[in-house]
Amino acid sequence: MYLCFMHVKLLRMKLMLKLVLPAFLLVLATSACRTIKVEKPTERYDAPEYHPQYSNITVPMEVNRVQLKKLVNKRLTGQLYADTSFDDNDRDNLMLFASRMDSIDVGFENNFVTYRVPLKIYLRKRIGVQVLGMNLGDIRDADAAVALKFKTKLNINRDCSLSTVTLPDGYDWISMPTVSFAGFNLPLPLISDILLKGSLGDVAKGIDKSVKSAVDLRKIVREAWTSMQKPVLISAADSLWLKLSPAELSLMPIQGKGGNMLSSLGLKALVELYYGREPACTVNPELPPLKITSALPEQFNINLSLDIPLSYINSLARTSMRGYTMSYGRYKVIVNDITIYGQGDKLIVELPVDGTVKGTIYLAGAPVFNKDSLTIELSDLDFSVATKNVAVKTASWLFHSPLVQKLRSRLVFPVGEQLRTARSEVAATLKENRSVENFRISGQVDRLEPDKIQITPASVKAYFILVGKVKVVLNCD
Repeated sequence: MYLCFMHVKLLRMKLMLKLVLPAFLLVLATSACRTIKVEKPTERYDAPEYHPQYSNITVPMEVNRVQLKKLVNKRLTGQLYADTSFDDNDRDNLMLFASRMDSIDVGFENNFVTYRVPLKIYLRKRIGVQVLGMNLGDIRDADAAVALKFKTKLNINRDCSLSTVTLPDGYDWISMPTVSFAGFNLPLPLISDILLKGSLGDVAKGIDKSVKSAVDLRKIVREAWTSMQKPVLISAADSLWLKLSPAELSLMPIQGKGGNMLSSLGLKALVELYYGREPACTVNPELPPLKITSALPEQFNINLSLDIPLSYINSLARTSMRGYTMSYGRYKVIVNDITIYGQGDKLIVELPVDGTVKGTIYLAGAPVFNKDSLTIELSDLDFSVATKNVAVKTASWLFHSPLVQKLRSRLVFPVGEQLRTARSEVAATLKENRSVENFRISGQVDRLEPDKIQITPASVKAYFILVGKVKVVLNCD
């Protein structure tokens, strides 16, 4: 009887083991560490599809009448005209010397510059005929003071040189010339008017020659064209460089309006902003042919590129995620390391993990600019296709875990400080009213707009556009 009871008990234990053991082994299997092997996404950087747009910078140029008067009086000094031979000008038997004796007055009339030039004139006339019933047959000298009036049309040529066409516009005698004869000083109004009218054209040519020698516009433009191509350190504290590569020049015709002379210069250029060391540049000294146009944009757009090195991105990511432990129910994942690299227009996040699942998993997301937080974030971050295919069989719980959300919140790369610095430094540069030659440059930055993000082997390049205004005025102080 006892043996029979023991036999039944053993049979019951065997049945219990047969039922419980598989369930126990299943629990062990699900809670033990699973190793997964995922094919690594290929690191790939496509040929750059994005080229920064050229900026069309419109520079309104305004010349105030008072300022131009200062410049003209500063540049046109001393002797303005000299005729040193009796035999030139069809043997006119005349020598004439003209020099400035007082301030030159300047005004604007349509596209002409008008001015009144007070001159001290010295005449030497060889006379061999009867004049007013007197036989002068001799060389006579005369001094006079006269205010000559001229109109000058300014032309800026396609080679960026300045040419002027000056036309006589009458004259007013300040003191009539006289000639000394037989102990008397005789006024010569008729002779003087005849001689002066005949000489006004020559004086006008002399003024044009003086302007040409005083203002070498082509040289000024060429020097500005060359110097603007050299990178400018606009913030030593932030190692911020501005590089400009000009391509085209255009100009609106000069016009006089409301006591000012107005025109606008258009510059087509590629503008880039760099942090770090001085960027390399190749200076192109050749001026392009100047384009004459009837309209130019009122605002300028500057394309700025901001490099975020992948080394910097990886450093921030490791500081934020290395050693991070995520618990999800009875599952646990420990991030041993993190590496971020490019694949086309996406960034791949490589995560060697340990814990319930062991191996390397991969996620992919496109970098985007968050305008509110001024950061670069990974949009639509999710597990790679290869990771999904493997994990769905062995670790499908990963899809429901907060790992992706945690990565999204931590893989955020701030660029706000750099953007604010860039905008404020460019704005300060324009606001400083910097002077170049006889011109003062001023302006403002109105807004900053994001453009596009591109992944390169070395960095994530973020492109932005600065929109603002710039003005150039004549400065003779």
